Amino acid sequence: MKEEIIEKGKLSDEELKGISANKKLVEVPSIQTLSAMTKIAKTDEVKGMQIFVNDCYVAGSKAWEDDAVLFMALSTELTKVLNSVKANLKNL
Repeated sequence: MKEEIIEKGKLSDEELKGISANKKLVEVPSIQTLSAMTKIAKTDEVKGMQIFVNDCYVAGSKAWEDDAVLFMALSTELTKVLNSVKANLKNL
């Protein structure tokens, strides 16, 4: 099954709602985003996470921008996702 790739910011709220139950939306952060996030996070973890969250944002409410509690809850969930990623390299 071939996955459809849509650039970040190219998905409207209506398109996001139209994703059927049998499709999965996966955000793959760029190396540039991860680099910026880790560089900033060395001195300010919250700003580092803001960089990451902004790059992963696709569509919908941005209530987390103005609500520290929502932002921290979102940060916690994204950290879980980052820490759960596993990969195997073969034939290098």
